[in-house]
Amino acid sequence: MEVDSPPDPIPLNPRYRVVERLAQFGVPDENLKKLFPGLVAYVADKRPRLASLVSAILPTDEEVEEIVQKSKAGSKKVVSPTMRNRFKECTNWLQWLMFLGDPAVALLNLSRLSSGRGVCGAVWGTNDIAYRCRTCEHDPTCAICVPCFQNGKHEDHDYSIIYTGGGCCDCGDATAWKREGFCTTHKGAEQIQTLPQEYATSVGPVLDALLGFWKNKLIVVQCISQENSSDRLTVCIKYATELTNWVVEMLLDFCKYSESLLSFVSRRVTALDGLLEILVRSESSLGESVARKLHELLLKLLGEPTFKYEFAKVFLSYYPFVVNEVIKDGTENGLKKYPLLSKFSVQIFTVPTLTPRLVKEMNLLAILLRCLRDIFSHCAGEDGCLQISKWGNLYEITIRVVDDIRFVMSHSVVPKYITYERRDILRTWMQLLSFLQGMSSLKRETGLHVEEDGDNANLSFCLGHSIANIHSLLVGGAFTGNEEADEDFFSKMNAHDVDEGDSLRHAKVGRLLQESSVSSATGRNSSSGSSATHDNIELDSVSHSPIPSAVTWMSHECLKAIESWLEADNSSSSLISQNASGIADSNFVALKRTLSKIKRGKYIFGLSSSEDRNRHGGSPTHSLITADLEDARGTALNCRASPDSAGLDSPIGGNGSSDLDALRVLSSSEWPNIVFDVSSQPVSVHIYLHRLLALLLKRSLRRSYGESDVGNLMASAIHKDFFGSVLRGYHPFGFSAFVMEHPLRNRVFCAQVQAGMWRKNGDAAIMSCEWYRSVRWSEQGLELDLFLLQCCAALAPADFFVTRIVERFGLSDYLSLNPEMSNEYEPVLVQSMLTLIIQIIQERHFSGLTTAENLKRELVHRLAIGDATHSQLVKSLPRDLSKSDQLQEILDAVAVYSNPSGVNQGMYSLRSSFWKELDLYHPRWSSRELQVAEERYLRYCNVSALTTQLPRWKKIYPPLQGVARVGTCKVVLQIIRAVLFYAVFSDKIKENRAPDGVLLAALHLLMLSLDACCQLTVSNDTLSDLGDPIPLIKFSGEAVNDSILYDAGEQSLLSLLVSLMRMNRRENLNGFFQADSCDIASLIDNILKRFAEMDCRCMTLLQQLAPEVVVQFSQPMQLCDTNMPNLESDHEKRKAKAREQQAAIMAKMKAEQSKFLSSINSTILDDSKSESEESNSDGEHYFKDLAQDVCSLCHDPDSKDPLSFLVLLQKSRLLSIINRGTPSWDKAWQLDIEHLSETNKVTGQSGVTSSNASASSQLLQFVQNIVNEFSRYGKPGEVNSVLKILKSQFPSLENAEVSCTFKDGNDENIYTLEMWEDDLYLSIRKEVLESRAGLELGMANDYSHADGNQPNDYKITDSLFIGKYVAALSSEMIEQPSPSESAHQDEMQAESTSQPSAYDGFGPVGCDGIHLSSCGHAVHQSCLDRYLSSLRERYIRRIAIEGGHIVNPDKGEFLCPVCRRLANSVLPSFPGNFRKGGKPMVSPVNLSNDREAFLLMKGFALLQSAANISRNRNILRTVPLNINRRAAPNLDFVCRMLCKLYFPNRQEKFLGTSGVNESMIMWDTLKYSLITMEISARSGKESTMPTYTLDSLYKELNSSSGFTLSMLLKIVQFVRSNNVLRVLQRYRGIQLFGDSICLGASKKSGDSTERHAGDLLWKQLDKEVLFPDVPFWNRAADPIIAHDPFSSLMWVLFCLPQPFFSCEDSLLYLVHVFYSVAVIQAIITYCGLEDSKYDGLDSGDSLITDILNILRESGWVRQYFVSTGVDSSGDIMVVIRRLSFPFLRRCALLWKLLRTSVSAPFCSREERLFSNHVDQVADMETDFAEINEVENLEKLFKIPPLDIILKDHALRDIALKWCNHFCFDYRTRSFKGNLHLAPAVPFRLMHLPRVYQDLLQRYIKQTCATCKSVVLEEPALCLLCGRLCSPNWKTCCSETKTQIHAATCGAGTGVFLLIKRTTILLQRCARQAPWPSPYLDAFGEEDVEMQRGKPLYLNEERYAALSQMVASHGLDRSSRVLGQTTIGTFFVV
Repeated sequence: MEVDSPPDPIPLNPRYRVVERLAQFGVPDENLKKLFPGLVAYVADKRPRLASLVSAILPTDEEVEEIVQKSKAGSKKVVSPTMRNRFKECTNWLQWLMFLGDPAVALLNLSRLSSGRGVCGAVWGTNDIAYRCRTCEHDPTCAICVPCFQNGKHEDHDYSIIYTGGGCCDCGDATAWKREGFCTTHKGAEQIQTLPQEYATSVGPVLDALLGFWKNKLIVVQCISQENSSDRLTVCIKYATELTNWVVEMLLDFCKYSESLLSFVSRRVTALDGLLEILVRSESSLGESVARKLHELLLKLLGEPTFKYEFAKVFLSYYPFVVNEVIKDGTENGLKKYPLLSKFSVQIFTVPTLTPRLVKEMNLLAILLRCLRDIFSHCAGEDGCLQISKWGNLYEITIRVVDDIRFVMSHSVVPKYITYERRDILRTWMQLLSFLQGMSSLKRETGLHVEEDGDNANLSFCLGHSIANIHSLLVGGAFTGNEEADEDFFSKMNAHDVDEGDSLRHAKVGRLLQESSVSSATGRNSSSGSSATHDNIELDSVSHSPIPSAVTWMSHECLKAIESWLEADNSSSSLISQNASGIADSNFVALKRTLSKIKRGKYIFGLSSSEDRNRHGGSPTHSLITADLEDARGTALNCRASPDSAGLDSPIGGNGSSDLDALRVLSSSEWPNIVFDVSSQPVSVHIYLHRLLALLLKRSLRRSYGESDVGNLMASAIHKDFFGSVLRGYHPFGFSAFVMEHPLRNRVFCAQVQAGMWRKNGDAAIMSCEWYRSVRWSEQGLELDLFLLQCCAALAPADFFVTRIVERFGLSDYLSLNPEMSNEYEPVLVQSMLTLIIQIIQERHFSGLTTAENLKRELVHRLAIGDATHSQLVKSLPRDLSKSDQLQEILDAVAVYSNPSGVNQGMYSLRSSFWKELDLYHPRWSSRELQVAEERYLRYCNVSALTTQLPRWKKIYPPLQGVARVGTCKVVLQIIRAVLFYAVFSDKIKENRAPDGVLLAALHLLMLSLDACCQLTVSNDTLSDLGDPIPLIKFSGEAVNDSILYDAGEQSLLSLLVSLMRMNRRENLNGFFQADSCDIASLIDNILKRFAEMDCRCMTLLQQLAPEVVVQFSQPMQLCDTNMPNLESDHEKRKAKAREQQAAIMAKMKAEQSKFLSSINSTILDDSKSESEESNSDGEHYFKDLAQDVCSLCHDPDSKDPLSFLVLLQKSRLLSIINRGTPSWDKAWQLDIEHLSETNKVTGQSGVTSSNASASSQLLQFVQNIVNEFSRYGKPGEVNSVLKILKSQFPSLENAEVSCTFKDGNDENIYTLEMWEDDLYLSIRKEVLESRAGLELGMANDYSHADGNQPNDYKITDSLFIGKYVAALSSEMIEQPSPSESAHQDEMQAESTSQPSAYDGFGPVGCDGIHLSSCGHAVHQSCLDRYLSSLRERYIRRIAIEGGHIVNPDKGEFLCPVCRRLANSVLPSFPGNFRKGGKPMVSPVNLSNDREAFLLMKGFALLQSAANISRNRNILRTVPLNINRRAAPNLDFVCRMLCKLYFPNRQEKFLGTSGVNESMIMWDTLKYSLITMEISARSGKESTMPTYTLDSLYKELNSSSGFTLSMLLKIVQFVRSNNVLRVLQRYRGIQLFGDSICLGASKKSGDSTERHAGDLLWKQLDKEVLFPDVPFWNRAADPIIAHDPFSSLMWVLFCLPQPFFSCEDSLLYLVHVFYSVAVIQAIITYCGLEDSKYDGLDSGDSLITDILNILRESGWVRQYFVSTGVDSSGDIMVVIRRLSFPFLRRCALLWKLLRTSVSAPFCSREERLFSNHVDQVADMETDFAEINEVENLEKLFKIPPLDIILKDHALRDIALKWCNHFCFDYRTRSFKGNLHLAPAVPFRLMHLPRVYQDLLQRYIKQTCATCKSVVLEEPALCLLCGRLCSPNWKTCCSETKTQIHAATCGAGTGVFLLIKRTTILLQRCARQAPWPSPYLDAFGEEDVEMQRGKPLYLNEERYAALSQMVASHGLDRSSRVLGQTTIGTFFVV
């Protein structure tokens, strides 16, 4: 802006503008001053002027134009809020006019008048939750909202939960929902009360004026949009948009208050002429958000029936407009511009009381067909077919129209009305199908590879699926009743409809399905057809046929359309050639001339005569549609007519036999020879007219010969010629010859694709073949085609029929017995052809089987492939069968159900008795599935299915019995004979033309044909139809001479069978037969016997050819046994012999394997190991039998290199998680910083503060005193070292000179650290044993003076210790120089930003501790170094590495080379120079009943003696500083990894030095691993019941982790004494622990100034190397009750000399001491709980009374001790024992570990983690079991009863000191966090609800917990803390990302429940892995992403297994988890 530009004018207030306009209108000033009441008073007598007044209140066009111009001028102000504010001001004025008073009061009064709402009408958004209840719904598209479902009675109903994409709730709508399903709030539309008259009178005129103004503004926009005035159009659109937004919001607000007002508004909207039309059409001109609000208002108003009808009429007028606009747009997103069409079509067309009325009054179906006609006409190609390339962009609108037609047809009265009253619509539908017939055709590519466009190939299948559903509805309507018009069709309005499937189901709620509609949509009348057989039957008056005339008429129309399409087909020029059977040429010439005279455009699309239209209910609409269709396709069809047809355009109209007589194609009495080559001409699987005809025939057959009694009545009434009664006027030859052609081409096409002939066409051909065979398409495609082929086979001459099949497969040359194979595809084609012939003969899905039999057959077919869940079985069934009520009953009979176990779902497996029902020729078999089924059959039945499961002749409907002729004709005999010929002479032919697959298929076909002959004979059916004699029997002995070429003489069918049988028997005898092979010889033997049984001539011939076969037959038997003969005994012997040979080979292989494995001590443990194997795998016994451990990399058993075991070190927060308690799903997560680490974190900050100068002077004086004192007692070399390092730190001491006055002649003696520790141990034991008075002295706060030291010598001892420590530090710094100063500064800066927060005062950063685990496999360190070096090199070069999706080499991660589990370090088995410390602990303490002795004082004596001895300057002087034994080199790996975990910002500084105490870190790791192991052992692997027994505790120790802890213990014993600095650190620690425990004080003497100076000295020294010794000493000096007692016990053990590890009594003393600490902490915790019962606690004289008195004085102390698992109302004695129970359990683990000597891993952790073992829990209540185990542990450690302990005076005295010590430090020092005490409760993930829908409803729409503004797209519920996160990154708040949250919540481990997916996300740092859902449905099955929506229930066993895996830190050690792990990328389910 220019500097001198004028400022923007201040905008006027919106209210001032309204007042100004009202003043101009003429409202007096006195009224305007009163504002709203004044305006109401003004209009009291001026009601006629309301319309003008309303216009005056609203903004003018000039104001809007002014705002738009300012916006264009670059004003920074937003336009929309300005306009919105102005309209908001108008709201107040208008509502005051409407209600003549305060609108808020009026609306509140209206809301009180209504007792309840009639219809809910809640509008949904995207991904909202809704419920569908099949029990309550009238329409499958209906759903209700969550509140309505919860307030309704839906118990035991068939309901499901769905995600919505729009729509509204149907509760209260009686047209959509049953009344008994209404919720308590909504009772139906009739309950809507009318608006009170006083309100109607006042609101009506104002509302009418407002609606009129609104309408005019919208009309202006539409009118101006046709002009070119863009500026004016912008202003008008802006005004209309803001006005619409304001009006809609106001009306929606009215809807919230009163339903009567809503009804009133709907009536006023419909009363205003033209308003609905303009509202519907304005969606394109309004903004998207405004249009969405407008649609929401319209959805609300649809609850009013009158409005719904008026809106429907407007909607129908708008429908064609949208379709035409989308066609003009021509893009994929064209329909998205008009969302109203998709949103409201389902709301209108699924209403059973409205849609039939629209069909009759508004000609709804004609409108929809016209729209479909427009789409097809636009996309038609030159050949008149729909072109996929043109139609792809219009797919969405096409499916929308087709689905709407399906919605309309789903009402049962509509199809009936159409088929009987409006047959003109049916004709139009047939004509539309002509566009689709033959669409998406493919032509085989033989040249270069051409990748067909497969993206749009599936679209035609989706369209075909929807059309097939419509056909089902149409056919169902034709079978529902009389052919006479029922005047009551539209008054009955049957509300109960049949389920339509997922696409129809969710249409009303706007669900956007991701899957193809091929797999989700279905026909509506699937089950209605079967129920229609029970309707009243009225036979036709002429033919007395049970088939309704509507069916006959539809069949006739379908035949006409097929015939016309055949003539116009691309192959019409070569469709018919002269028949080789003798049809005269003149006949075909005449026939072709007749066809050429038929202009298909005139015939199909031309109008029938007016007389015919009147006869069939024609209408002008039909004329319009058919005329347009004629224009659309006239050119394409005329150009394909013959030249003779020029000028011949006389149409062929009408119907009846005269049409067929004129056409003479399907009525031809001769068998035509049709020439077609599938491999070179276009072929299409889309033949909708054929399938409609097949559907009509199928339903007619079932109606006539179905399974019900009604069907028997029909069969008796039907005419003998069934096909003649249904397809009147046809001839069997012409019908079958032409109708079979295209279904046969489809089967040939699939066979060629399977053979690989179409591979150059790319994926298009393969996908088309797969979709054609898929279960969702097969019933409407493949199986209908097969049924149509059966019908043709029953009518056609058998030889001609089979010859046609041979020709289409291109196998005519196969019958010539030519030895040369025609092409490489021949074997597959021959086998496919034989399979097709077998299926034509034996298939009974549509022609003989009942529903129950079909169900059983389909279930056996699916279960033969593999076990399946319930939903997998339902998906595998055809849609009709999947909806059958008999499904579950038959499933239970066919299959065995296995309950879900572990991660396995509930599965069904086929019963053994039903394997005999396996059908090897099921139409939907794929080659892979069939192979799997055959293998499983062999496994379960021990015999090949190819020789036992032979095809059989089964009962078939009588009209189809003619298919038996196909199997017995001469051509089939020739085919079989050719196959046998090629098989017999295969050794003389270069290429075998009859491999085993072809040979078996031929033998199966032969057996099927024989079985058909036999069974028809047994059933007394004459063989006249089959021919007499039967060709198969007659010509079986006929000889052929072609075999002369092979010197075999003449061969017949029988002789070839005999030769083949003997040839296979020879092969079997020569050892070629395997136990799992097919015994062809036995099969042929049975066939020959069947021939002998059936015919005497065959018997005679076989007696000559193979007398051994028919020796048992004295004469031929005419009857045959339907069962297959059993295999002969000699054959069984051969099979047994073969099995023996195979067993011998397997035994030899097993011996070789055992020999190989004997050199390897570790094998990969199979996850599928059986339960019995797992339960018997005892660790020590297992590994005792193995040879010496060998490296898993080099496998060298002779190597002498030391071995190391692979371990996994991982951070853990398990203790913090269990301490803060289990979160619950129904409690909101609170953002609490302390939840990240709620453990005790103590930072010892001295309360003394001083200036820098003062601190410096104190420190210098303190250092000077140390130097002086140390010079008196230190050795000369040590004094010089101390002085040197102190001078480097304190320059003021540079000139200081001291002389060493100590003289000792023992300096030259060799004194090792081991010897020094032994002397220290003996001194301590001596003082404990010799001085009984030491107990009393210790309690008197004094030291024993065994060494002659006096209390005033304390300073001397401290000075000597400091000197020794500094001297040792000096020598360490000389050996390992510190890093550079720059690196030091970097480390200090990094450390300042991240202070360590450790559990228990000392530990790793960011977690509670480090958990150690191992897989148990060993490697050489050198081998591992080479392996890791190779991995890193490949990783750096970005070459794929093993486990690249799992490991991160930068973090040192790798996979075990044996078991492929994660590892990141190694632990040496036996370090060098290892010295065992004392004999191991032997038997446990004597478990006598004498528990009266409390060993507390002995423990005090031990600790006090240790502290006293550690202060003995004579012993301290003997510490050998000149001996520093370095750690073994193979410890560097594990030490480096531990440093990274403990000090992530300082690890590089530690790696070059030994100043960091490796033993201290390892000991802390050992301590934490024992704690987590105890927690993990509290529960079973798959049970929620706690397990407290010692057995379960020791089982946890007897694992690979337990073995690793044993090794770690030995390593610590070795490492902790191999360095002087580490020994001195422990030396100082035992001093501080002794002071804290025995004295209840940090130090005995020394003022605060000296203590502060000492702290400054340690910090000054520590600044150089940053060692963790000072935090450890601070931990030791802390009050003993401020920390976990077991941790304190472990640290005391660490500080004591090594021999104490094997001293049983000493350990027992210490357990008693720290048990006392646990008791005191438990008492304080109980007294600090809210609602604790204090009554009676202070009545006695005990420890409880003492502590209670202290808490009364210092009540704030109890805030430090917290517990989440203690009942405050319980008995305090029980609480004490429960809170001390974890301590005793951990002590028992330590006790067991110290007593155990293990040399090898116990067993695999993975084995036990997923075993089916259920821990034995005593049959008692949990609390009682817990107390019982507490008593057992008390006996183990000889702890006296609790009553005695509480009254022990020594404990009471020391407890007071401990409490005072804690209170003093709590006041003066900074204690962060709390000390959590928890009972031994099992680890549990979040408490989840039993039903998943509760969880879904709570979290599905929750916003981000941090920013509160963004809805989480993929909500993930943390099961550790309850926070809602997301696996996807969000810029608003990164804290909610699962990886980041897992780092803070679980130290990198996260367990998240993905709310939408229902599955688990396992997060380990950057690694992610999916895990099965803990929620299963009623069938024990998961429902990922709620696709089925059925109720899901929490599976406790599965959830407990997940909890146990987390508790045992098994996520990175589970092969199941690692197998699905990826790094950094959110996995895709």
